[in-house]
Amino acid sequence: MTEGLMIGIDIGGTKTLMLVTDRNGMIQAQQKKPTIQAEQPSAFFALLFEQVHQLLATIDRTIIDVEGIGIGLPGAVNIETGVITHIPALPLDGVSLIEQIQPFYSGALYLDNDVNVAALGEHWQGAGSGKKHLIMLTVGTGIGGAVILNDTLFRGANYTAGEVSYLVVDHQPEQVSSVTVNSQEFGRFESHASGTGIGVYARQWLTEHRADHTHPIVEQAGGQIEQVNAVDVLRLAEAGNPDAQQIMTVPIDYMAAGIASMIALLNPECVVIGGGVADSAYYIEQLHQRIRYFTPIQTQLVPAILGNTAGALGAVYGVLQHPLAIYKHSR
Repeated sequence: MTEGLMIGIDIGGTKTLMLVTDRNGMIQAQQKKPTIQAEQPSAFFALLFEQVHQLLATIDRTIIDVEGIGIGLPGAVNIETGVITHIPALPLDGVSLIEQIQPFYSGALYLDNDVNVAALGEHWQGAGSGKKHLIMLTVGTGIGGAVILNDTLFRGANYTAGEVSYLVVDHQPEQVSSVTVNSQEFGRFESHASGTGIGVYARQWLTEHRADHTHPIVEQAGGQIEQVNAVDVLRLAEAGNPDAQQIMTVPIDYMAAGIASMIALLNPECVVIGGGVADSAYYIEQLHQRIRYFTPIQTQLVPAILGNTAGALGAVYGVLQHPLAIYKHSR
């Protein structure tokens, strides 16, 4: 590949972050916009590459200067064929991404799952730097996972390794608990331990304890129990509120059990925790204490440090290391 600029694109269900970097990951330009809403894949990528051109124009460069483009998407990507599956947030299920991208760009390309590229980013320049074996977990609305073994992403037979949301961490998996979201759709682990699960559990706990609008957690949510979410609970747990800390006990216990199982199976050097909960020192410390009850295997538990740039930087790293396709040149 000739020397040039790299572009990393992290496409989420609601937001898309795009970076222009050099080969060392130094950011030259970036933009964050709402994820494109288009019914047809061709329209989606036409609009996406309009944004690419606009971003490059801010630094007086064009796509001819681009050496490679890496893209992370919220679905399972066959990195050999470029076909994406299991992507409910976007109308791209079963689509050949290479075929859709070719009309707009010819060059080095890397396509992967969004959590995989976040793990690559943290492995390259973040909390997992220098670690040969690591697990990346993103805990937000849901729970995403990625596994790096011997400095290489482990993808599994169908490119779905790391789908930890479907871990079974409760004692009666045939029963759907009233405090969880739909476990068939989202997975047992995710339904208990994600930000969504924390919110569901918190609202039930507050209702059962007859909390009113004066309760500190409810006040944090604008005085309405139905508006309470994980951020409200975590913020007060961090501040020492005993009710918030009690609410967090159940989700943290489930998360610790899930992580301990991953540690027992894979023996990573570290587990990197990303997503909104990574900002809570209380959450990380409580997790660390509980994991020690489940396993004697020593593993570092660290918060992600790259924030929302991890996925786009990881996409850049992916195209530098394992380009999916190389054509004559960008156009």
